[in-house]
Amino acid sequence: MTRLRVAVIGAGPMGRLHARTIAASAVRDGDCELAAIVDRHAARAEQLASEFGTRACDALRSLDGIGAAVVAVPTAAHVETGLALLEAGLDLLVEKPLACDAGEGLRLVRRAETLGRILQVGHVEWYNPRWRAALAQAGVPRRIRVRRLHPASERGLDIDVVQDLMLHDLDWSSRALGDAIESLEATGEGRSGGDLDRASARLRFQSGCVAELEASRIHDVRERWIEIEGSAGTVRVDLLLESPAGGAGSESDASALDPLGRQWRAFVRAARTREAPENDGRVGVEALRLVERVRAAIRRPLARDVESAACSEPTEAALGDDPLQRR
Repeated sequence: MTRLRVAVIGAGPMGRLHARTIAASAVRDGDCELAAIVDRHAARAEQLASEFGTRACDALRSLDGIGAAVVAVPTAAHVETGLALLEAGLDLLVEKPLACDAGEGLRLVRRAETLGRILQVGHVEWYNPRWRAALAQAGVPRRIRVRRLHPASERGLDIDVVQDLMLHDLDWSSRALGDAIESLEATGEGRSGGDLDRASARLRFQSGCVAELEASRIHDVRERWIEIEGSAGTVRVDLLLESPAGGAGSESDASALDPLGRQWRAFVRAARTREAPENDGRVGVEALRLVERVRAAIRRPLARDVESAACSEPTEAALGDDPLQRR
């Protein structure tokens, strides 16, 4: 079997996770090879490449003989980088979010389809078996609650919390239910002068099921849990607890893989069979459309507040410091 030769584009924290996953797959399955690490910062590329025993590059033009790439650069560069790699004939796994907005994401999708390339988006939570198990145990879902809360860090600050964290839960809950969203309400806030750092959304589906999603990247402690109330009872799962490994004899022992490993195996399968993966580019675009709906719902109360303020005299309180701005 010819190994799929893969480059990781971007040597930051997510690039390192992908490099580790690909290197492990190369040893375990023998179906791929981590052939290059690319980053415009040569020293950073060299450091990550040496960790995994591969070569470092500081330019995309150095990728002769590569069949696929993982795009793990900042979100603003996803489309430009992805288009260049597609034109060079590579299949792509693009870290989430697919693009800054749905329109840009669609441009990438259409080019991949025209060129006949595989384009998968890194919605890794789709490959987390724990929410699937909870959904199966709960029966027909009536209410879904998700909390995805993280302490402040320097990671992911090029996008807001809706794109960074809530996107996962907007994606899997809407796709798992397979139902249209009847109404959507949302609130959010950010540190003064910054993007949204906390957001809550309430989605009501046509079936009557309600999904209540909360995401934060400035929480005191890390929390990540799902609660599903359904016809067979209520199931709550702490996603921070490790899943028990599956036993031998399952489909290539897939149950023993972590979500990144499952995601990577799905990408390699798509690249070999030329069949679109579950998380294809259009999934990424639809998730971005949901992100945009949440943002619009958050802005609506602000628009009313601004309109009301324009009709009244400013108060002393209004002239003081505002540590949190509603977005």
